[in-house]
Amino acid sequence: MHQTAAPLVFFTLLGLAEAQTPTPPAPPHAKAVAGTPLVPMPAAAVQAPTAQPVTAMVGKAPPPLTVAKWVKGEPLTKFEKGKVYVVDFWATWCGPCKAAIPHLTKLQKEHPGTVEVVGVSISERQQTPDDVAYIELVQKFVDGQGERMDYRVAVDTADKQMHTAWFKPAGTGGIPTAYVIDQNGRVAWVGIGSPATVERIVKAVLAGNYDPKVEAEQQTKAEAESKQRAEADIAKARTNAGQSDVKFPGYQSAMERGDQTAALAALNAAFQADPKSETEGAYQWKLMLLMQANKPADVEAYGRELLQKFPDNDDVIGFCSAVIVHADEGEPRFDVKLAHTLAEKTLAAAKPDTRWQQFARWRLGWAQYHVGEKDLATKTMLSARDAIAKLKSSIDFGDLDTHCEDALRIFKKPAKDAGK
Repeated sequence: MHQTAAPLVFFTLLGLAEAQTPTPPAPPHAKAVAGTPLVPMPAAAVQAPTAQPVTAMVGKAPPPLTVAKWVKGEPLTKFEKGKVYVVDFWATWCGPCKAAIPHLTKLQKEHPGTVEVVGVSISERQQTPDDVAYIELVQKFVDGQGERMDYRVAVDTADKQMHTAWFKPAGTGGIPTAYVIDQNGRVAWVGIGSPATVERIVKAVLAGNYDPKVEAEQQTKAEAESKQRAEADIAKARTNAGQSDVKFPGYQSAMERGDQTAALAALNAAFQADPKSETEGAYQWKLMLLMQANKPADVEAYGRELLQKFPDNDDVIGFCSAVIVHADEGEPRFDVKLAHTLAEKTLAAAKPDTRWQQFARWRLGWAQYHVGEKDLATKTMLSARDAIAKLKSSIDFGDLDTHCEDALRIFKKPAKDAGK
């Protein structure tokens, strides 16, 4: 079996720092898409034409800005009345986040005195829970950006206070996540959107005519238009033999212009025409696109579909497990029983004493925790931690051992109503 967990890609986990996850193939010359899913795995941007707004924080005052350091600009102590703010959560390892930087700079410069961008780096890699070396890493990155990143930038605390107070309640599951704060100091919008989406919403808030219902209608309209473009892309690609996306007609064209919905439509059409093409890495593209669109119900449904269609394909099941299992004590986004099934199958297929086996154990421990099997979860997590200690002289596990220890501390807390 081909183990697909080695490369580091633009995935991180909810509640932890960096994640190791399978790398999905990408079409040649494809542009990055906005939204890097934070997938439940220890350690993504195509510019989507739409972004699902998150309502949990909308209409409320945002939490305080509690950061470790302001690495650029003066500290922001409060949100001034009459000014619109864009608080952008990003990370130095996130390609989509970095791609958005010049657009955010441009947005602020186009609206001097009325729009201010604040970047907040989260989920940077830490060797231990109190490791603060990441702060200097972010400082060097921001210094190197110069005028390209011409707005205030802060770094989250070692105990992840911004991640806990801001990012987790938003529930977007990915970065870059943007928060638009209106002139009255209230959250107007939260989501994973392309720079164009964020700019459109900021302009509507500035004009005083932003309406979530209108935004939802625009999203629906954009999706319909994307499907029409997908049909045109597919027809064009099929008539141009020899193009690099001939196996997935229309997919590359959609990705190159940042048209997420059209890309999904192209993949679905390709899978229907040639079912075998789905297991050639393209199922990963589809899962990523669904995550980037912040459509958890669709992600879960597709995960079930893949489990039913390819129950013995270890790569497919392993990748689905990486997406579906929730590696945090917070409320899981996906069905815990499905996550448990996927995690069990992934571990059963893993070769003994391998890097992949320990990641599979780590993930299964979390899946067991969320279905209420705390004793089993602790046993599984201990087996991963002990195996890492035995094998780390010859295998690079990154900071997985730290993540195991973090999980064990959580498992020792008073019993929770897990899995219900």
